[in-house]
Order: sequence, then structure tokens, then C-alpha cells
Amino acid sequence: MNRKITALMAAALLSVSCLTGCGESKPKTKVIEAGGKISSSEPEVTLPAGVEYTANKGEEYNYENLGLKINFKELALTSDETDSKGKYSYAMVFTASNNGSGTADIRMLDDFSVAVDGVKYEDTIFTALSAANGLMAYPDFERYDTMLEPGQTITGFVPFGLDTMDWNELEITYYPDRSRTNDTIVYKVARSEVIEKF
Repeated sequence: MNRKITALMAAALLSVSCLTGCGESKPKTKVIEAGGKISSSEPEVTLPAGVEYTANKGEEYNYENLGLKINFKELALTSDETDSKGKYSYAMVFTASNNGSGTADIRMLDDFSVAVDGVKYEDTIFTALSAANGLMAYPDFERYDTMLEPGQTITGFVPFGLDTMDWNELEITYYPDRSRTNDTIVYKVARSEVIEKF
């Protein structure tokens, strides 16, 4: 009797293990997403380390990989009052001209990071109030956000919020071609260079 129970238990365990694969490789499955597209389970491509370039505020810089001429014109404090999250509103103004042969994808939310006195702001620096204050400070400009075709130029502002007005050096890192490279253009701005536009 005990042998029969032991044999039945062993058979049951073997059946369960075979249901979970039995040591065979499982066939690959394809997942159909909404719209009928087959999603890939391939890992995302990691871009290699980029080249860090440096540039100065007020000078035209030529990013040759895209044929993009970039000029960081100014950094402004657009409100001396904090928002509900305790952030002061700032805006940086850039001009870009596409002298290349392809479209340049310019995205203010993706193409910039900011560090203050050597400490990088990890949380999102773009806030609704900084965008509204930037628009009031620069009513003749658009947001620095477009698909820039060859021969086109844009002058726009990039709004952001910081939790302080008391700093010495702000470092702006610009990723001009983030979808294809990790190249960066780094600008450093002293607090004394900030203009007030509120």
C-alpha cells in the first residue's frame, strides 16, 4: 500500500514538472499589442558613452554630427516666488539652426539636465508653473521643442524649477542627439550672469 502511494506521488510530481517544461526549452511566444503590432522581447539598445563637449553662453557652437548650430543666449529667473513645491522658476533661451541634411529632434523635456554647485537635480525640474512663467517672460518665443527640418531655425525657452536662488554655479548639460548618441554639450553659468525677467 505504501509503495502504491509513493509511486502515485512520484507520478504526480513528474506530471507537474512536465507541465512546467520537463527540461525542454519553451517555444517563443509573440505578444500582440493593441493595433496588431507584435511586441519584441529584445532588450533595448544601450548607446555607447558619448563625447562631452563644452561651450560658452552667448557663443555659437557647431554640433557637427547633426550640422546643428546652437547658441545658448541667456539664463533668466522668471519668478522670485516659489511654487507649491518650493521651486523658483527659471528659463534658459536657446537658438538652433539646422544646417545639416536630416531632421533634428529638439525636445526640451528630454534634452537637458541641470546641476547646481556640483549636485545634479535628479527629480523632474520641469514644472507647469515654470512653463507658465517662462511664457510670460518670453511671449515672443516658443518652447524649445520641435522637429527642426534642414534650413530651419528656432529660438525658444526651456523652463525649469530649482528649490533655491542661492547658488554659485549652474551646469547645464544638453544632449543634442539623445536618440542616437550620448554626446553632451556642457555650459556653466555663474549666478551673477542670471537676468531677472518677472
